[in-house]
Amino acid sequence: MIKRSAFLAVTLLALATVGQAKADFTVALTALNPTTLNANGTSFTFSIPAATQTGADGFAQPFNVINVAEPTAVAAGSGSVTLSENFSITGTAGTPGALTGTLTGLFSVTGALSTFTGSFTNLVGSGFTVGNITYAQPSVGSTTGSQNSGNISFVVTPTAVPEPASVAMLGMGLVGVGLAARRRLAK
Repeated sequence: MIKRSAFLAVTLLALATVGQAKADFTVALTALNPTTLNANGTSFTFSIPAATQTGADGFAQPFNVINVAEPTAVAAGSGSVTLSENFSITGTAGTPGALTGTLTGLFSVTGALSTFTGSFTNLVGSGFTVGNITYAQPSVGSTTGSQNSGNISFVVTPTAVPEPASVAMLGMGLVGVGLAARRRLAK
């Protein structure tokens, strides 16, 4: 017969480990259009920072999705362009799901100042949410080709879906709690 303290320890361990599967995923970026904006002497170039980026452990994480750079010569130009970039997020290890979509937004420039406001379209799939688009403006005077001087990013959040083993552990924990309560009532 199992002692009550050992039984409760196993029950608590089962409950504590529910949903703690390792959660890895990759973010792939493709089809950025256009790659430049020329606005009366002020020019910006855009590029995809990497073929894939990796996230881990089920945390909400920001990902750099578009690098932005401007040339040395900055004039008092103004203009705007609609940027469009496709992305896909694929779960690996204990993270189920896949999500594809498009980041679409308006990039505007007035003199040396630039802004970006965007949203997500064509979202297909499950397992992840995307949001919190931010734009870090490049420093004035950065050179074309210096693709790390500014960036557009968004946050990827895995949706918590317990794996089958976690569900089984939860069941064991609940059965243990039920048996402990039953023993207590029987006394």
